Amino acid sequence: MIPVKIFCGCGQKYAFEVEPVNNLMPVPVACPVCKRDGTAAANEILARILKGKTQPLPPPSVNNLLNSVQARLEPHLVDALKSAVVQELAAQRKELIAAQQAAAAELTELAHRLETVQTPLLDRLQTYEQRIQELERDLADQSKENRELLKLKIDLLRQQIQTEQGASRVNFN
Repeated sequence: MIPVKIFCGCGQKYAFEVEPVNNLMPVPVACPVCKRDGTAAANEILARILKGKTQPLPPPSVNNLLNSVQARLEPHLVDALKSAVVQELAAQRKELIAAQQAAAAELTELAHRLETVQTPLLDRLQTYEQRIQELERDLADQSKENRELLKLKIDLLRQQIQTEQGASRVNFN
C-alpha cells in the first residue's frame, strides 16, 4: 500500500492508501468537496514515488531551526492576533454605540412628533366631553320643564272639564 496525498484546486486536501495496478490508480478518485477528478494527480504522485523521484526530507537541523523559529514567533503571532481581535471588537462596539445613539435620537423625535399630534387631539376630546356634559344638563333641564308644562296643561284641562261639567249641570230646583 502506498500513501497518496492530493491537494485539490478548491483548496481541499485528501489522502488515501492504494495498491497500484501497472503503476497507476486502479480506480478513479475525486475530491470529497468539489468532486473534481483527482486520478491524474494521484497517478503523477504514484509515478514519482515508484520511480524514486520523491522530494527528500529536509535535514534534521532545518526542522529544528523551523521549530525554534515557530516557537519564538508563536507568542508574537498570538499577541498580534489578540490585538487584531480587540481592535475589531472595539470598532464594532463603536458602531453599536453609534447605532444605539441614532436609534435613541429617532425614538426621541418620534415621541416628540407623537406628542405634538396627540396634544391637539386630547384637547379636542376634552372639549367634546365638556360639551356632552353641557348638553346632558340642558336635556335634563328641558325634560324637567317639559314635565312641568305637561302637568300645567293637564291641570288646565282638568279645570276646563270641571268648569264645563259645572255649567252643564242643570239646576232643577
